[in-house]
Amino acid sequence: MGKFKIMVTRIEMISPNERGEDIRLTFQFESRQTSFALPIFLNSREFDDTEIVKVARSKLYDVFWQLCSQCEDWQLSDAERRELAKINVRPGVNCG
Repeated sequence: MGKFKIMVTRIEMISPNERGEDIRLTFQFESRQTSFALPIFLNSREFDDTEIVKVARSKLYDVFWQLCSQCEDWQLSDAERRELAKINVRPGVNCG
């Protein structure tokens, strides 16, 4: 898949949510095949301006670690991928 380019694209104050988080920091992820944005929510009273990005990056790490652990059993071996590629279950295109 290749490496992702990860950028902070937006930091904004928002109306506090149910957890009191009132800052939304958005990360943009881009690679050759994939592009997506992911917001991270923080409480402005807990961190000063110099800490916000550092704390958001840590929270982002926690998000991906949790996702990885939830998806761990989804990983296919090379043999499983080859076997699935051999199966042709799509119907043929009917011309006419």
